[in-house]
This record gives sequence, C-alpha cells and structure tokens, in this order.
Amino acid sequence: MKERLRGLMLAGLLLHASLLTGCWNRRELNDLAVVVALGVDLEETGYLVTAQVVNPNEVRSQRSSSGSASVVTYTEKGVSIPDALQRMLGKVPRQLYLSHLRVMVFGESLARKGLIDVLDYAAREHDLRNDFYMLVAKGSKARDVLSVVTPFEKIPAESLFSSIMVSNKKWAATGRIKLQHFITVLDRGGSNPVLSGVRVEGDKKKGRNNDFLREIRPETMLKHEGLAVFRKDKLVGWLGEDDSKTVNYMINNVSGTTGFVPCPGRGKGSIGVSIMQSKTSIKAVKGEDGKPAFKVRHVLEANVDDVQCELDLSDPGSITLIEKELEDLARGNTASNIREVQRKFASDIYGFGEALHRQMPKEWAKYKSEWDSYFKTAKIEVNVEVALRKVGSILQPLKKDMEGQ
Repeated sequence: MKERLRGLMLAGLLLHASLLTGCWNRRELNDLAVVVALGVDLEETGYLVTAQVVNPNEVRSQRSSSGSASVVTYTEKGVSIPDALQRMLGKVPRQLYLSHLRVMVFGESLARKGLIDVLDYAAREHDLRNDFYMLVAKGSKARDVLSVVTPFEKIPAESLFSSIMVSNKKWAATGRIKLQHFITVLDRGGSNPVLSGVRVEGDKKKGRNNDFLREIRPETMLKHEGLAVFRKDKLVGWLGEDDSKTVNYMINNVSGTTGFVPCPGRGKGSIGVSIMQSKTSIKAVKGEDGKPAFKVRHVLEANVDDVQCELDLSDPGSITLIEKELEDLARGNTASNIREVQRKFASDIYGFGEALHRQMPKEWAKYKSEWDSYFKTAKIEVNVEVALRKVGSILQPLKKDMEGQ
C-alpha cells in the first residue's frame, strides 16, 4: 500500500513538472545588442533610425582592452521605426535589446513635422521602458548627435543622460522630459509640452573619432541648449536661456540655479545669488472684460553668493534692498518672457489653460476649442516674493574692507 501511494505521489509530481514552462521569453546576454540611445530623423520614404549600441568588450573593464570605441552606432532607413530596426539586423551581429534605453533624440526636421507617430511607437513597444529622456537635436540630425563620442563617460548616451539631470538640477535652463510626461501634457489639454535641445558644438566629423578626446580641450562637444517649444506634437520654435528658466520656474521644475542683480542704488557692480527654493502658483480669475485672466505668484528663497559693490550686509535695510531688486528683476523677466512666448508662438507651455480647467471649468468649456488662439492675448499678472536666507560666512565685501584700510 505504501509503495502504491509513493508511486502515485511520484506520478503527480512528474505531471506537475511537465506543466511548468519556465521562462518562455528568456534571452541570453551574449545574444543581445544593448541599445542605449535611439535617434530618429525624417526621410522622404519614412525614417532614418540611429541606434547607439554598447560594445561589451570595451565597457566590461576600466581600461579599454583593444582601443575600440565603447559604443557602435548603426543607422538604417525604414518606412517605420520597427522596419528600420529590423533592417538594421543585417548589420548588427546580435538581437537589438531596447530595455536599457537612456535617451531618444529627434532630429529638428522631424520634430517640426510632428512626433505623434514616433510617440505612438514608443508608447506601444513593450521592450521600451518609459524612464528615458527625450531630446531634440537643435539645427541638426539626431544621427549627428549620437555619432559624437564624449569625455568622462565611455558611453555617450550615459553622458547625455547624466548631464541632463545635472544641468536641470543646478542650472534650470533645461528640462528632464520623459515619454509619459510628454504624452500626458498632450492628452490633458490646456498646456503644450517642451523638450530640451541638444546641439553639436564644433566639427561633427572630428567628434566621431576617439582620438580627439586626448586633447585637453576637445574640439567637438555635445551641449544642452534651450527648450524646444511645441504646439501639440509639432515643434514651433526655440527658447533661449532666460526664457527656458522662466518655463521651469512656472512649472515648478527648478531645484536650484544661480543669477545676479545690479547693486541697489547707483553703485556699480552686481550681487550674485543662488536660488534654493522656488514655488509658483497660477490663479485663474475673471478680468475686467469678463474674460479669463491669470495671476501668477512666485515665491523664491535665495542666498547671497557674491558681492561686487559696497554694501553693508549687517544692515537689515541692505538685505531688504537686495530682495526688492531681485523681486523687480524676476517680475520683469517673467512677465516679458511670457509675453514673448504668447506673441511669437501662441503656445501655452506654462499650463494656464490647465489652471483655468481646474479652477473655472465652465469658463474652460467656452475657450477649450480655441485655447491657443486665446492664450496669445490673455492678460497675465506676475507677482514675486523673495526671501534672502544666508549671506555667506562674511558680512562686509572684501572690496569695502580693502578700500577702508
């Protein structure tokens, strides 16, 4: 009886084991070509797709073993992006693996025509995660950007990824925009998206060769430059440094940055400040004409970094003067930058329409269908409040101490 029971148990175990399928979609690392960056450019017959693929033999050790590049860039044309990637397999010795993508770069011509089809592919492709950053190649093709080798990081895509985070956190003139955020802004209405721009600075051809990295000052560099303004999914123009900072202030995307204000009064020189905290709110109201208007409240906390004028920082009145100077400067810059975007692009990249939608839904329903047109002339009032927290480890400027000797 025991032998029979033991046999039945063994048969049951074997039956269950036969039903286990294991990892049905397993892919061995040695069979994969890890793609860390994708570039998409416009072609007459479709797209020109560039894939930056890791060269595993060169990145597995601290020191290059053969002098080869750490990445290999493949380019192929196709009617669609999947078509181009499939055609690329005629050149790549392994299966392309997209799950470790760090950046996706769009050529400017493609961005001006519209990104909706590319975004559809990116959102639909199950191998793509949504944690990669998206960039627009300013004045060039995405292929040119992904062909430049970079100092510090062996993998150029990793350099782009890291520099986006650092510049956004410390400079505030760039944007860390990922796929899901871009699509969300497109879908919700009342706002338009932006993307960071990247530009090839220097000779594009020299930037493809590892040898130029031996120079103390490389002749070719990748530089993050401004924000690309979109109306829906189409690029309509570019913002400079100041305008880009205004956008990031308005959408509460500033962790810290630096700036300067003229010395209060008639004194020459300037006072350097670092922004430590920033908070912006938008309030939708009815204007005097009965149409929607907006009030912007911008609250800043800053520290004094540099003083190039004779000013007694131990006097509370001096601190008040600096705060007032900074408030006036920030208010004027923000208002003029918003007016410039209204006039030039008619694209609500700040989210005024979204604020109207949340706070006055009935009014939003009246203007929703023609919001970009109305935004062009909407009345916007800007108020700024500044609080200086620290003035540094010395109170008196060294220049003042020296002149007093």
